[in-house]
Amino acid sequence: MSIVEVAKLAGVSHATVSRVINNRPGVSPECVQLVRKAMQNIGYTPSGRGRPVNAQARVGTIALLMIGADVTLMLAPVANAVLHAVEDTLAEKGFNLILGKLNESGRLPPSVANGRVDGLLLYGYPPPRVHLSRLSKFPCVWLLSARSPRGYWGDRIEPDNEAIGRIAAEHLISKGHKQIAMLNLSPDHMGYEVRTRAFIETANRHGIPAHEVVEGKLESAMPFMAEFDELQVKQIVSRFLAMEDRPTGLFVPRDSLTVMVYHELRAQGVEPGRDVQVVSCNNEPVLGGLDPRPATIDLRPEIIGKQAVEQLSLRIQKPNDPVSVVSTVQPKLRIGDETSVV
Repeated sequence: MSIVEVAKLAGVSHATVSRVINNRPGVSPECVQLVRKAMQNIGYTPSGRGRPVNAQARVGTIALLMIGADVTLMLAPVANAVLHAVEDTLAEKGFNLILGKLNESGRLPPSVANGRVDGLLLYGYPPPRVHLSRLSKFPCVWLLSARSPRGYWGDRIEPDNEAIGRIAAEHLISKGHKQIAMLNLSPDHMGYEVRTRAFIETANRHGIPAHEVVEGKLESAMPFMAEFDELQVKQIVSRFLAMEDRPTGLFVPRDSLTVMVYHELRAQGVEPGRDVQVVSCNNEPVLGGLDPRPATIDLRPEIIGKQAVEQLSLRIQKPNDPVSVVSTVQPKLRIGDETSVV
């Protein structure tokens, strides 16, 4: 039984259930009665799991901060799936969730600035220096891949980027391709850098030539913020098609980019699935509109979100543990509408 089931039965939000469980104000007597009756009906008893040792210090709230990342990124399928898993797992543990955005000129959300949160889930880039000292005092867990090599602290739950590159290369090799390549429009992104290295190393271990096709360094200090435009995609696809002894297997490390690559390949007279076989990454619904639908690598964001909350709960209980934890989630290949080698 969980707090989510109590909320559904009582017809209230899980935040309301959390307030009742923790005897916090702001809930009408009628709602309190509904929640307690629902708890009794399904035999739910709060376990206290995930609470800090000093129960008086708990305020029952976790903040998820997007640092240097546009809030609309949270609507992306992978990030959105992580967020849903975070929200559900926090609800089961009796925590409320607040969302906040922080950039170079921004202020901390009031709850964070006033210390009225138990811990932080962080997404994006290292924070501005002015906020670093304050944020690093909280139990913290970062979500998804690091964007830059320095400035992070605390724990992290991320996809296994090395495994992603390896799986992509092995899948293309298993289809009989003798030359493979990876398109990389975000060469400054650390996760993509790891995927690229693993992709090439895996191919080389199999005696297969592998290439990285790079559009070029992005001018932005935060390259992940830049959405790919048609000109960038046209340029990198043209660079790929101009390769001598052009590879027939292609890894595109983001599904939304794969859609654009399909369009540009066809615009330049190359048919995906016939002239070149693509393996993509992220397992987003957008691939459903492609024919043939390529294989894609599922980052399993629901596991990332859940494990991030579990790790934050442990960190809240043991805030002085000096060991930082970086945990990777094993990705999974999802087969598409593929036939045989080109």
